[in-house]
Amino acid sequence: MDIQATKLLLFSISCLTKIGVPKDEADLISKTMLNADARGIHSHGFMRLPVYVRRIQKGLVRSEALITTLRDEKAIALMDGNGSMGQIVGKKAMELAMEKAKKYGVGMVSVQNSNHFGIAAGYAMMASMQGMIGIVMSNTTPLMPPTGGAEKVLGNNPLAIAAPTDGRFPLLLDMALSNVAFGKIVYAKTMGESIPEGWGADREGKPTRDPAAVVEGGFVLPLGGPKGFGLALMIELLTGVLSGGVFSKMIPSFYDFSQKQEIAHFMIAIQISSFMEVQRFREQASTLGAYVKSAVRASGVEELYLPGEIEFLQEEERMKNGIVISEHVLAELNQLADSLGVPALYE
Repeated sequence: MDIQATKLLLFSISCLTKIGVPKDEADLISKTMLNADARGIHSHGFMRLPVYVRRIQKGLVRSEALITTLRDEKAIALMDGNGSMGQIVGKKAMELAMEKAKKYGVGMVSVQNSNHFGIAAGYAMMASMQGMIGIVMSNTTPLMPPTGGAEKVLGNNPLAIAAPTDGRFPLLLDMALSNVAFGKIVYAKTMGESIPEGWGADREGKPTRDPAAVVEGGFVLPLGGPKGFGLALMIELLTGVLSGGVFSKMIPSFYDFSQKQEIAHFMIAIQISSFMEVQRFREQASTLGAYVKSAVRASGVEELYLPGEIEFLQEEERMKNGIVISEHVLAELNQLADSLGVPALYE
């Protein structure tokens, strides 16, 4: 079903404010989910809202953010999210990284004790929209085994990099370090769909196309085998370890409603003007993108896309014509509305 963006946004804000989330924070949290669904990243869209609400109701996440700075030294800072919603913490952390980049050429902010912050791209693009390069990392609950292993030890730890160009869109990389985000496998399970080969393995480490076998005790598989696992390990080091927070097997599942998660992030903002004139960088970045777009295409390929380009195009179309929400997710949202005593999205 296609639902107008404004209707979804207002519905989500109503649910969050009902449980004590301040209006401005509810607005930001809701917009991150809206942007995810608009970009076709349904694993981080409104299917997350019922879980966010439940975690707040259980006292596992603060209803109102409390963010403190533990260390502030020139180009670096260490922040404590104090169990606040990750979207609020992530925005504050990137804002501080950009503030430092303006003064020192680069700003790096390490964050401990946060929560799931939605799609990493949003924070990287905060920097690109200010004429900077943004780099964002986060750890997650363990989902992947080491190469040759059969035990979850690392999350699929997302990485996003955004840089401004002279074109319609920034150059944007946003990826999990598994072959696919775990949320996409959860989404396939809720939709009753099978998953492609290579997405996951069952609890014995055997590859499977059954999303339930992955979600219920199985594993997601690392992107590029040992290379993806190695990169995920280094991101774990730069997030959980460097922040002095929790990491690896210390982080419980997002769907475990008995424990706090205490997710860690790492935000970097690079002031391009410290290296070169920003407009020249934009032009050169556009030239780089043009080399990709104009490359000789393989047989049967109609167009070549830059990383993030398809999602930008989808977002433009869906924000105008409606956001795709599955019947299953719609039913869960209406069930949430009923439990909170707010108007249903659609009867």
